[in-house]
Amino acid sequence: MEKWLLIVNPSSASATTGSSWKESEKILKDAGLEVDVAPTEYAGHAITLVQESADQGYRKFISVGGDGTLHEVMSGLVRYADSRGVDLGDFTVAVLPYGTGNDWIRTPGVPQDMLEAAKCIIAGKTAKEDVVRVSMKEGVFCMANIGGVGVDSTICYKTNALKKKGYKGSLLYSLVAPFCIFTRKRRPVEIVCDGESVYKGKMFTTIFGNGLYRGGGLHQTADGATLDDGLLEVSIQGAVNHIKGMMQQLHFFKGDFATLPGIISKQFRKMTITPLGKDADWVEIDGELPGRLPVTIELTGQQINIIVP
Repeated sequence: MEKWLLIVNPSSASATTGSSWKESEKILKDAGLEVDVAPTEYAGHAITLVQESADQGYRKFISVGGDGTLHEVMSGLVRYADSRGVDLGDFTVAVLPYGTGNDWIRTPGVPQDMLEAAKCIIAGKTAKEDVVRVSMKEGVFCMANIGGVGVDSTICYKTNALKKKGYKGSLLYSLVAPFCIFTRKRRPVEIVCDGESVYKGKMFTTIFGNGLYRGGGLHQTADGATLDDGLLEVSIQGAVNHIKGMMQQLHFFKGDFATLPGIISKQFRKMTITPLGKDADWVEIDGELPGRLPVTIELTGQQINIIVP
């Protein structure tokens, strides 16, 4: 039987995960699964752990934490596949959602409840997820769920800063958002999707993803997206003023933001976002800020196995 490797982030959910994950480990082992554990010690550590473990022969990984932990696990696998020329179709990833928002699980329907999520791993049912490579000067990463630039990445920056100070809760994103919307500087960019320039000018925010949800369940891209359809989605909010920007973004809660007049919504396989001024925005991927513009987001053509209900 192939062993599972638990990549455990004790600092997830504002450091409340602690040792609580051990109960999930016991459930898996009591069910007969062979499980090893690798705890992370610092930001980005999971990327290194996954690369080293894949080299040792591990092909099944359980991300124990939030969306950021899954982002690092998948990024490690993408880097390993790039360096070794292997197919990620040989790998399986599962999630025990110990994070705050846990937005990735909403698209495939993985349960929030730890016991139920563990039961899914024990049952072993899998589906496919398209592998998305994100390239910046800071390195190569993977987008497991969703990302953004502009107001989106500014909100993420402020939210993460508050988490480090001990603030927590799934509503944190929504509380930070209004402040960021009204203080956001609209910087010029050019966005190219599959070779076509789809936007050029000052940009309020741009949201792109493979999954559907972020910020504790907010829906910001077009309907119909699935993790394995070979397409990514982007919604671009251009040079609107702060009042209109706020009014449009309230539609995140309704789920119809992507269809509003003036919002550019596209499907794509490869997209580049290039800054046209001196200042470059942060790029948010799965709730993390791995670097700044310019960025390329593209499907690799590979699919990885994910555990689903």
